[in-house]
Amino acid sequence: MRRSFWRTVCALTGAWLLTHAASAQCSRVVFSANPDYPPYHWAEGDRIVGASVALTGRIFDELGVAWEARHVGPWPRVLKSAEHGQIDLIVSLKATPEREAYLVFTHAPAFPNPMAVFSAKARPVRFDSPQDLVGKLGGRTAGDRFGDAFDRYAEQSLTLEDADSLSVNFVKLAAGRIDYVVTGLYTGRAQLLRMGMSDRIVPLPRPVNEGDIHHGFSRRSPCAALVEAVNQRLATAQRDGLQRRLLEEALQQWQRSQAGAQRP
Repeated sequence: MRRSFWRTVCALTGAWLLTHAASAQCSRVVFSANPDYPPYHWAEGDRIVGASVALTGRIFDELGVAWEARHVGPWPRVLKSAEHGQIDLIVSLKATPEREAYLVFTHAPAFPNPMAVFSAKARPVRFDSPQDLVGKLGGRTAGDRFGDAFDRYAEQSLTLEDADSLSVNFVKLAAGRIDYVVTGLYTGRAQLLRMGMSDRIVPLPRPVNEGDIHHGFSRRSPCAALVEAVNQRLATAQRDGLQRRLLEEALQQWQRSQAGAQRP
């Protein structure tokens, strides 16, 4: 019992020392994100706001590290800024081999990012498996992917029309021109709030897949030394259900911001 106690003390002390050594190298973290990806994050003036900022800011506050959520421009510019070390961190994005060349990703996910099937309330669609969509006409945004298994099945057995944007797909769905739309659960809900259509189109209960997104520190930033400390706190947030709660709160924040923007 005594030996176990001291092992725990040593582990906690080591984690504390690691965090404070990293903090000494990184006195301030500047992070950014896709400026149009609600409810995870979106731009308001020169700031990025949303669930990603709420979670990440909380983590850095716990670590005693100053931070800034900065809007640096369009999404390609955000990626380039991290690649060149002009920002320290990109929050809540998909880890890919190409991005891993210049980003150090957390192992624990920043947020869940499940894909879902949306249907019109007036014309409900059953979805327990991809086979239920055979014979129906679906919509997706050009370039979107939903996991290898679903993508392979869709290519072989489903009929999906590509559109330039999610809003176009939801308009087509509301008009009865397609039977369903496949997109991200939370981003789809945010888009419906933006369009004022959340009372007409709803996500179906069973997700297409249970994807995740992660934080990525620039390999050129001294703040990359914080990745393990951030990883530990993300894992704790996941166990506590904090991430999903923050997403629901951010959807309400997004809805209020859209209502304010529409007032004359």
